[in-house]
Amino acid sequence: MKFKLLLFIFLLIFTTSDFFAQDTLVTKISDPKTPELKFIGYFFTRGTASNVAPTNELLRGQVIGRLFGPNTTNTHDKTALYFEQRFVPMFIYTPQILDGFATFRSLFKIDMTWGDAAYGVGGNSGGAINAGTVNIQTLLANVDLRPRDSEWNFVVGLQRMFDNVRDPNITAVSTFQNSAYKLCYWGTQGIGISVFGKFTPTTQVRFGYFQLYENIIQDNDDVALWMVDFESLIHPLIEVGADAWYVWDRGKNAGGISVLGQGLNSGLAAYNGAVRLSFPSQKYEANVLWLGAHANYAREFLASRWWADGFVMANLGTVDTLSDNSTPHKYADILGVAANAMIAYKYGMTVNDKISLEGIFTSGDGNGAIDKKINSVITGNVYGSPVGIYSSHRSLLLFPDPQVVNRYYSVVQDISNMGLGVTAAFLNLQKDFIPNRFSGKIGFATAMSNVTPDGGASYIGSEVNVEFKYNLKVFLTLGVSAGYLALGDFFNAPSVTYNNTRPKNPWVFFTTLSWLMF
Repeated sequence: MKFKLLLFIFLLIFTTSDFFAQDTLVTKISDPKTPELKFIGYFFTRGTASNVAPTNELLRGQVIGRLFGPNTTNTHDKTALYFEQRFVPMFIYTPQILDGFATFRSLFKIDMTWGDAAYGVGGNSGGAINAGTVNIQTLLANVDLRPRDSEWNFVVGLQRMFDNVRDPNITAVSTFQNSAYKLCYWGTQGIGISVFGKFTPTTQVRFGYFQLYENIIQDNDDVALWMVDFESLIHPLIEVGADAWYVWDRGKNAGGISVLGQGLNSGLAAYNGAVRLSFPSQKYEANVLWLGAHANYAREFLASRWWADGFVMANLGTVDTLSDNSTPHKYADILGVAANAMIAYKYGMTVNDKISLEGIFTSGDGNGAIDKKINSVITGNVYGSPVGIYSSHRSLLLFPDPQVVNRYYSVVQDISNMGLGVTAAFLNLQKDFIPNRFSGKIGFATAMSNVTPDGGASYIGSEVNVEFKYNLKVFLTLGVSAGYLALGDFFNAPSVTYNNTRPKNPWVFFTTLSWLMF
């Protein structure tokens, strides 16, 4: 009897030990750990045929700004033919030793026109034989701190600076193009500190500080931006938000891009098609405030065949000029407004089976600040190039198209339309001929200036465009696009073209190949 009892205990111990051994073995061959270093890349190439080209030979490389403006872009009898390409690598490093508390992100950009230059130094070039150009540009370099079990994170350093409450480090760019203020005001990168978080599971906020310009470090001559954004999901399909941004501008027109300067009276503002003021003194100080609200219903067709959104944004503030002894004098008050609305219907199976109608309005000012009021809309395009990149409209020539490398221009490049204001409408019909594989779009856009320039009329023009996209593989897409813009009598005004001559109607045809790499 004792022998049987000992045998039973022995077998129990043996089988139990084997069970635990198997369990231990299963644990050892579980899924591999997430790698500390990740890579995301984007490759884009475009072949273009168009009757648009710059007149100035010095601007054959990178051309940004308003079509027919100071960048000397104009329509020609000849056809411009060229190829461009872009490579954007992002590296994300999350060391396991920090247990997910800190992540470092860096993003770079290499742009070139095929055959443009070799063995040189500078961005946006290096596509000629032998290549060998030092041309990498730094777009992001930031640290993201995320305390464990917290709904808050802190981003410090060079980061995306968007007019939206969401964290750009973890949100697709397409979401920013189609929500809140649609990158009309801020759509670039800047250096500073951002705090993203949730007060409740349905309410999110963003607090941001960005140093736009640091001139002489011991002087009061800098430009800084503060941003506060709030958004709440008040219904499973309805989001509403409110936003306040403030630019403390003491730059006195110093700094900026090359000889263009930066600010409300800089050549950069005119170059970008933004409002440019003419001060009795080159130096000024400004306090610029933006107050806005936005809402959307079933964003990106979330659980509905209808999608609608809209925003209203007001510009407020003051501008003071400075005399030789740096004494400020009241120059003008700022009061401008912009509004946007879009409605779309998904009539088919995929999100590409849709029809959409969008409109935008911005107030204008025809007399500068003679009446001591600035009624134009002010965007980030007075401080950088480009910064405001409104693109949800899907037009190719009338308003800016983001499918570009080195040449980024349109008739209404900034929503202020040179400070004259604009009213525009966009109609797009899109269809998936092969679900999630082959799609097509036809679009129509038209615009009018809210202030008529001297010698011209209010009608800016109308555009017809068409586009086809074919997904060769996942995130590997081939595209063909074409657009034609019939210009209105707005361009009879000598002041709206750089050479005081009415241009011919522009057209463009291009093919694209894009690959988002993981």
